[in-house]
Amino acid sequence: MTLFYYKAIGETGGAISASIEANTEKEARKALRERGVMLTEISASKTRNSRLAMKGESLVAFTSQLAQLLDAGLPIYESLNAIEEQYRGERYHRIIVSLCEQIRAGASLSEAMRSFPESFNDLYCSMVAAGEAVGGLDTVLSKLATYLTKQLQLKSRISTALIYPTVLGLFALLVLASLLGFVIPSMEQVFEGRELNGLTTFVFSLSAFLRAYWLYTVAIIPMGLWGFWTLWKSDWGRSRWERLLLKMPLIRTLVTEAVFLRFSRTLCTLLEGGVSLVEALKMSQKVMGHKILEKVIEDGAEGVVRGKNLSSSLLASPYVPKLMSRMLAIGEDSGNLVPMLAKVADIYEMDLEKKLDQAMALLQPAILMFMGLVIGGILLAVLLPMTDVSSFSAY
Repeated sequence: MTLFYYKAIGETGGAISASIEANTEKEARKALRERGVMLTEISASKTRNSRLAMKGESLVAFTSQLAQLLDAGLPIYESLNAIEEQYRGERYHRIIVSLCEQIRAGASLSEAMRSFPESFNDLYCSMVAAGEAVGGLDTVLSKLATYLTKQLQLKSRISTALIYPTVLGLFALLVLASLLGFVIPSMEQVFEGRELNGLTTFVFSLSAFLRAYWLYTVAIIPMGLWGFWTLWKSDWGRSRWERLLLKMPLIRTLVTEAVFLRFSRTLCTLLEGGVSLVEALKMSQKVMGHKILEKVIEDGAEGVVRGKNLSSSLLASPYVPKLMSRMLAIGEDSGNLVPMLAKVADIYEMDLEKKLDQAMALLQPAILMFMGLVIGGILLAVLLPMTDVSSFSAY
């Protein structure tokens, strides 16, 4: 989709500047007309949406600053104006300027934020709308900042855990390519005309093949990555991959705990912000990032609509951890669902960190052992004929 910037006349007659996402300018104009916006000018952004978006640490900082200023008693417009002065020169400065203009023109903060879906998703805007409705916007924004911080920490924790194995794997490929591309060819003349054992013949043949078709070999790697990414983006491919992971005992535990940690943290934050249970379930489902488990929550939300408890609706699924279902049942029975969701998230967070540490502790020596076997096999393939030559010379 393309990001379109537009200028319009607000409800109070003031000029506003904002943006909207649409496939074409015609669709953008139609969507704005349906909103009742009196459009005066519209143009497509020449910059990619993701580059304009306020994400990660910048979004956390913005949310925290806005919460603190509102808590200090400043009106929303003055708070945004104060933040806007600090963000001058930043690539998302225009977003804050637009928020100020829309609020001055009579829009609410949540309505203004919906003009920038790349920065403020449905969850964020719904939380802000709930805070505006109950008059606790500063509290809701503070909870949002805490939620976003924890999500960033979890993402960073998983990324950090994968860095070392990735570096080891790339180093192993580099060493392997160097041996097969440069070292082995220099040894071929030494053993020319001699009868070689099976291992040495295989290594020399592999080296010759890779040198003869190196361009195709190099091309296979990005093509393979592209193919995997395309398959992953498709519903069929992602569904098959997710089902495969859920069939692996150790991987299944890591995946389900990571997904339900994100779900329980999100649901807890939404309910604390005043969003209804059914609406909160629908929004929490969107941030899970796992189609099969999202369907589980969708079925659970339908059960809640029909009058069932959330815990009993989720208990029917084999993918929902028993601990979560039991703790939700206790929370519902005692009327403390929100604190119980927070406790579930904390338990899964600690357990996930522990299991990630254990997995990395096993994975790192496994990669080193694999590297040793491969490189050792290549070296052995070179040394065995040399031993034969030495014996022949000695004789």
